[in-house]
Amino acid sequence: MSSSERIKGIQVHRPIIYGSHARLLTDEEKATAPPGHTHRWTVFLTSATSPPPNKLPSGDIEKDDIDYLPGGEDDLSYLIKKVTFKLHDTYPQPNRAFDKPPFKVTETGWGEFVVQIRVQFIPESSEKPLTLNHPIKLHHWGLPIKGLVAPPTEGRVVTGTGTANTSVVNTPAPEPIQEPTPAATPVPPEKKDDDNEEVKEEIIVTPAPVGESSNSVQEGEGSIVLEPTQTSEQTHPVNDEIIVQQDLQQQQTAAMTAILPVHSWQYDEIVFSDPPKNFLDILNDHPPKGLPKINRRAKTQRDEYDPGSTGQEKSKKNGRQSVLGSRANTEFQSPTPSVIGAGARNELVGGELGSADVPLEFSLQMERAEFNKLAEARRKIVDQMDKWR
Repeated sequence: MSSSERIKGIQVHRPIIYGSHARLLTDEEKATAPPGHTHRWTVFLTSATSPPPNKLPSGDIEKDDIDYLPGGEDDLSYLIKKVTFKLHDTYPQPNRAFDKPPFKVTETGWGEFVVQIRVQFIPESSEKPLTLNHPIKLHHWGLPIKGLVAPPTEGRVVTGTGTANTSVVNTPAPEPIQEPTPAATPVPPEKKDDDNEEVKEEIIVTPAPVGESSNSVQEGEGSIVLEPTQTSEQTHPVNDEIIVQQDLQQQQTAAMTAILPVHSWQYDEIVFSDPPKNFLDILNDHPPKGLPKINRRAKTQRDEYDPGSTGQEKSKKNGRQSVLGSRANTEFQSPTPSVIGAGARNELVGGELGSADVPLEFSLQMERAEFNKLAEARRKIVDQMDKWR
């Protein structure tokens, strides 16, 4: 058997994590960032298993840095030749290529857009490049964390007569910025090598940075939408208790924005089907480190900052949360090898709850829960098909 001959009937899985991390710029970072930039973000691709957390002399687990990213215990350079991140075209050198770990790009900006991640494997694999899409998230979504408190919001006064006097003033917005990375002079087109030209031809990015909600104020039903220079004073007959709850939720959301980074990532597995013999030998020589049996860190930001909350409280729907999770707007193509999702269902990644429920670490416990839910979904499908017969 030649070393390049494929071995039939074999599948090899390699777990990965890819996604983004974002937070507000510090005062020091604002001083050096381009005008109008509000956030620091990182988009990355790495192995799924996270290094164990550091322990303090007291035995307690050391709190992770605010720029903590999951995974990274394994070096993926034994199977990955190059990873190219295709940023928005307005960034200088939008094709950012890396031929060794860490595979990540850190930038500043003010808007959200979709990053394309192109993974090229080593020649021994005889595999085509794999393309993944990930929408960078800059703002928290979903249910806020009850344990966080922000200063009272201004402009809303609750009276004792069952009415709320709402006075909202939206200050004029700055001049629209056409590019996430403004520059004094246009960036000339850079001469690319053949490999990068191939990337440019294969990758198409259509979404532009999305303007955020700084130009409008929404208060749920009966919303008041204000243009940048408008002022509105209006009286609504509403229940005092509802107003207080809404104010508290706004304070909690503001606290999340000021204190916590936005995590938006997911666990997947690259599956190599019928690998060539020499590539299979390489894979067997580099087995991935296993996921921990249980989470060694807090499972989510909600568990870390509000450990007393119950699962029922976390699953309550208030009708105002976003349905967008970190899988939203992510388009999976059908490359070879394939990518299958595992251990990162919507309620874990944020599709139903929020950014505070994105897992900080992936474990076998989460994989088992995913397997059980998939098995239950299959059972329901079979039952429904039996009824149709």
